[in-house]
Amino acid sequence: MTEGIAAGPTAPADSTRTHSTLLWRLAPLAVALGSLLLGLVALGHRSLTTDEAASLAPADGPLGTVISRIAHEHPGGAGQLLLVKLATALGHDERSLRLPSVLAVATAAGLLVVLGTLLLGRLAGLVAGLALAGNAGVVEASREARPYAVGLLGIVLATLLLVWALERGGGLRWLPYAVVAAALPFTHPLAASVLVAHGAALITLRRPGLWPAGTAIVAAGVTAAGLLAWMAADRHDDPDAARTLDLARLGHGLGHAIGWNPVLAVLAAGGLFALFARRGRDGGWWRGVLVAGLVAAPAAATLLAATGLPVFSGALVLAAPGVALAAGAAVTLISGDARLLWGGLALLGVACVTTIAVLLAAAPQEDWRALAAAVERVRRDDETVVVVPDRSRAAFAYYAPDVQVIRFARNQGAWVAVVADTPSGAIAAARPAVSTPRYALLRQFRYGNGLRLQHWVRP
Repeated sequence: MTEGIAAGPTAPADSTRTHSTLLWRLAPLAVALGSLLLGLVALGHRSLTTDEAASLAPADGPLGTVISRIAHEHPGGAGQLLLVKLATALGHDERSLRLPSVLAVATAAGLLVVLGTLLLGRLAGLVAGLALAGNAGVVEASREARPYAVGLLGIVLATLLLVWALERGGGLRWLPYAVVAAALPFTHPLAASVLVAHGAALITLRRPGLWPAGTAIVAAGVTAAGLLAWMAADRHDDPDAARTLDLARLGHGLGHAIGWNPVLAVLAAGGLFALFARRGRDGGWWRGVLVAGLVAAPAAATLLAATGLPVFSGALVLAAPGVALAAGAAVTLISGDARLLWGGLALLGVACVTTIAVLLAAAPQEDWRALAAAVERVRRDDETVVVVPDRSRAAFAYYAPDVQVIRFARNQGAWVAVVADTPSGAIAAARPAVSTPRYALLRQFRYGNGLRLQHWVRP
């Protein structure tokens, strides 16, 4: 009789726990779907940029031909070319070309919930996934046909496999980690920098029986180092691929990593403090070292590479998974006070929505669609078209395939499309392609913050 009475009230409790467990298991899928929907909003609204369009021609043709071009001509752009090749199977419009990036970021956001749960707990994992999905820099990366999105996915997947193997044990679990980690340079060269964070975390862990882990990390590191050396040689011979790094560009790149979101930056700092304050309760500092390394490794690798190579500061968005995990760890500092917890999460949500709204409403950096339409409308038969630099010709050709482009101005006048941030910079960049005083600048128009169209005529 006692057993029957006791069993009655436990059934609703068991049902509640089952539903709660099911909701937590669905959390990664929910975050991934939210990220996917966010990335699809007005995906094809903006025209392709120079960097996006530069991969169209090398990615054209059968898959075998594209792989051959990667091996012999563009090893440093392997991830981007393969991404564009995959996208062209869906179509050649802007939305189709960018769709693989949206899918990659959505998958990364969902997997980060799983990774954060393994490292920090359910609530912290959910906050980490939401912080990555709501990071304006990550949203921007998801809306471009560039390798940043795949790099983010590679970092999250490799780190998840690392933590999974550490938590579950077993030599065979290190095999998928070693394969994915060794292939990180193909997603993006900077993504391989997180192997340093993985190694540092393993050293800090100091757990017996970690020789399979050490072997996997060393094997992946050696393979990745060889691939990076091959890619660095390609980048060194491509001076137009990027610009030298300065403090302004470094700051802008770090802005990508935190999504220009001060609330996210503060939470990440608090989360790192919480991780390092937990020493002795969960096996030492290895979690803090891992998360801090995911943030610091891409920045340190960029600074190191900038000493001898041109770099893209926007690639620092690859530090975003570490920032998101650190923000999730901040939950442990405020979880004791429900009002503070929900207030902090609400503030983070408002900040993410605001920064994303600003991103979507901002003027495009390069509006090649409008520029090409203007050239086709106003150019006379005795005027030529010049595009500066040469690597931007693919962007113009995408929107005006029937307009011939030459390298130097000829005939009675020339319309010159120039990628430059300022009017004076555009004039200086165009002068080598226009003989002065044979030609004089009549007028200059702006199509985005970094693209200008000039009309040069005979005086």
